Amino acid sequence: MYRLIVSDLDGTLLRDDNTLSEYTKSIIHKVSQQGIEFMLATGRIFGGAKGYAKELNLDTPILSCNGALIKGTDGTVIYGKHIEPSPLTEVFHLLQGKELYFHFYGEENFYTRKLTDYMSRFYDLNKKLEEQERFPIIEVDPFEVAGKDSIYKVLAHCGTEEHERNELYELLKAVPGISVTSSWSNTFDICADQVNKGIAIERYAAEKGINPSEILCFGDNFNDLEMIQYAGMGVAVENAVTLVKETANYVTLSNNEDGVAKAIEKLILS
Repeated sequence: MYRLIVSDLDGTLLRDDNTLSEYTKSIIHKVSQQGIEFMLATGRIFGGAKGYAKELNLDTPILSCNGALIKGTDGTVIYGKHIEPSPLTEVFHLLQGKELYFHFYGEENFYTRKLTDYMSRFYDLNKKLEEQERFPIIEVDPFEVAGKDSIYKVLAHCGTEEHERNELYELLKAVPGISVTSSWSNTFDICADQVNKGIAIERYAAEKGINPSEILCFGDNFNDLEMIQYAGMGVAVENAVTLVKETANYVTLSNNEDGVAKAIEKLILS
């Protein structure tokens, strides 16, 4: 019997247009009525996820920034592990030295070194939120933020060439005090060491007395691997990267085909 379902957002629960289908919402409502908790675990800033929790009528905590920051739907901080100023500054120097675009997340603020055309995606997402729920998007010198605001995640863009990605990955991995993963083909997610979705879920489950065998997790990318491995049933959507599909216990339909909802219906509601 499953007691907890955890799903990634982008590329997993959400369709490519960043929406939830009515079918998916109805299935999540059904399992919630059965007393099964449904939780969101995302690489996004908390403010970029809470609107979906509201749309799904969830009262479970949101695991944002890959589990570095866990907050209740009311905004109460349950757990947080920020990147320490020294490794954060080293990461900023490394990325700026390579002239790579990056942005980074505080508890409430979305920071960027420079407002670019790429930022239009985040502006559009932010505008869809109710005014009181929007998160501030701030252009700032990153070195002025380090040590003044707690930073939970840095998202760095890199080239799509494999050798460029591998080189940057090795350089980032060598920085002490951080962890590195990926949520898109051309980005790296940088958090404090010992931060990932699997650790965050394990912490929550222990407090609730939930065993791994009672947990169902859904994901599509490398930042979902640890929770896929931790769960009693790890499920990959069809559009997931190869390693996630190979690691998962089960592969469902794609995010655009309601893969999460279809799997819940098959594994729990049928």
